[in-house]
Amino acid sequence: MIELTEVTKTFPGTAKPAVDRLTLRIAEGEVVVLVGPSGCGKTTTLKMINRLIEPSGGTITVDGRDVLGLQAHELRRGIGYVIQQIGLFPHKTIGDNIATVPNLLGWDKGRTRARVEELVDLVELPVEMLDRYPGELSGGQRQRVGVARALAADPPVLLMDEPFGAVDPIVRANLQDELLSLQSQLRKTIVLVTHDIDEAIKLGDRVAILSEGGHLEQYAPPSQILSDPANPFVADFLGSDRGIKRLSLIPISAIQLDPGPVLPRQATKGEAVEMMARYGIDWAAIGQGNELEGWFTADDLAGHDTLENINTRDYQVRLSPEDSLREALDAVITSHTAVAAVFDGNRYLGMATVDEISREIVQ
Repeated sequence: MIELTEVTKTFPGTAKPAVDRLTLRIAEGEVVVLVGPSGCGKTTTLKMINRLIEPSGGTITVDGRDVLGLQAHELRRGIGYVIQQIGLFPHKTIGDNIATVPNLLGWDKGRTRARVEELVDLVELPVEMLDRYPGELSGGQRQRVGVARALAADPPVLLMDEPFGAVDPIVRANLQDELLSLQSQLRKTIVLVTHDIDEAIKLGDRVAILSEGGHLEQYAPPSQILSDPANPFVADFLGSDRGIKRLSLIPISAIQLDPGPVLPRQATKGEAVEMMARYGIDWAAIGQGNELEGWFTADDLAGHDTLENINTRDYQVRLSPEDSLREALDAVITSHTAVAAVFDGNRYLGMATVDEISREIVQ
């Protein structure tokens, strides 16, 4: 869908190019993330694709057409563009902001309104918000409007420049998840710029790691980059915790779950003490089969001969098989029980332990 061949950009008054002979091929329907340190030319590269910046040399094609052979406005109508500052028109309503490109294309009011309502539903904003103005929305809401506006004319290509950089970490994580959900439905060709390697790993089907001057150091799926960095620059950029980062790509379903120290309600105090000793822990859980009530500590056994009247504590984090091993590891190291309880809905599947997770780190 997008092909850059020997693309170079040198700005006037500078001796070195911002991007130097960059070659990159991006398949239809995939998310490619450009990441690297400041000055590596990632935003310059993104802007050359839709000619907000003109390349100094090389060729760029979108869907087989040389971008320099197209009128800039014609090219951009087929490319959605989302930036960190969002760039909404403050004097226009949310509905009018989203309708910007359909209006430029001369869509009739009925078609435009239907598309706008479809998009606010897609990005999970209430339709009542269409009559509000950008200043009345939170940062996360404005960012969703920016994505909706970029998708308004159903472009095959979406360019995103630090799209979630201006919001807090919780909102950012939610927006990342929403983008992945949208992409599973829409299958757009997305090129996204970020400085955050964790975001690149989470969002990218492939990740392009650039160094100063727009040099491509490695271009591969995140799992390959994390397991086999191409050179010392890539390894250093990934950081010393790349084994931990790799866990974010592996679902809990990939490991063997431990049934855990689980006892039925009718178990005796002696059986509970024996179970704790066998596992080398000071707690056990109550449950049977695929049901898990909760857990209790050794101190809770005082004054009880059986578990019949023991009050249990809930597992604060309940993970699913689709959650990542990084989330499981976080649950393990932050909980008293040092395990991550895994459920399929309400059906108990077992417990992820640090031993099983660590096996994936070293592979």
